[in-house]
Amino acid sequence: MHTVETTLGPLPAGQLGNIDAHDHVIIDGGLTVVKEPDFRLDSVDRAIEEIGRWRDAGGGAIVDTMPFGCGRNVDKLVAVSRATGVPIIVPTGFQKASYYLPDHWQHRYDEEAIAELLIAECAEGVDRNNYDGPLVRRSPVKAGFVKVAGDYQHISPTTRKLIRAAGRVHRALGVPVLVHTEQGTAAEELLDCLEQAGVPPERVMLCHVDRNWDLRLHRRLAARGAFLEYDTPGRIKYQPESVVVDLMRRMVDAGHLDRLLLGGDVARRSYWRAYGGGPGFDYLIGPFTARLREEGFGEAELAAIWHANPVRWLTGR
Repeated sequence: MHTVETTLGPLPAGQLGNIDAHDHVIIDGGLTVVKEPDFRLDSVDRAIEEIGRWRDAGGGAIVDTMPFGCGRNVDKLVAVSRATGVPIIVPTGFQKASYYLPDHWQHRYDEEAIAELLIAECAEGVDRNNYDGPLVRRSPVKAGFVKVAGDYQHISPTTRKLIRAAGRVHRALGVPVLVHTEQGTAAEELLDCLEQAGVPPERVMLCHVDRNWDLRLHRRLAARGAFLEYDTPGRIKYQPESVVVDLMRRMVDAGHLDRLLLGGDVARRSYWRAYGGGPGFDYLIGPFTARLREEGFGEAELAAIWHANPVRWLTGR
């Protein structure tokens, strides 16, 4: 049985349940919250309340997508997991450039040095100090994937270097790669770069691509083997939910059910019921999944999207 590294230790993939493929449980400081205080999700107690709702609605493991240097706190993630019983898959890697100061070391270190740092987080344990230096304190929790991030309509030289480093990590350890796309742009180019770095599309998750509602693009990405993560449901500022429901149905009808993933990406206090906002962490597994059933999605289709597909991204099987 293939296992996945989580905050509760390595778990058999079959125990992960309905997987939220892209979300944020803790954001504890960093330039991110300096720029936008609504991003501060630093309360363990509020997270326990919010993740408890997700669990009670039928949710399982959560892919947390905040890497080091921009708010990751592995000890708080462990505390939330232990209190709720919900396993969290912790990232290594990098957010988009605007989440870091312009002189962050990612711009200075070469790809070999960066790859060594990422490999250590996957093989030994993530740094409790988030590689902010100079001391490294390893947690027993190992990273389960590498994150990289593109920019709007282009890929910077630093991002290309980080992608090559991620390729080294994948080739060394077999871990998957999660990609932030800015408004769903540059997705094909990002996939090209990852393939050139030695990461097969079948181990790549392209995030936020439903913000670029282009069926031809989605079919091309899926045909190459990449996983497509959709996360606009419940956040109407991006588009009506009917748009993503229709996109999902068209992708299923085109034979790409096995490429679809869902994530909440509820990375703001104003999205959490525990902070007095909404729609809440449980919206995706609750009201939105109920809508998918009403729109004709069968249980086998939902099981693929919620469990089988993310497990294949995580494990390669």
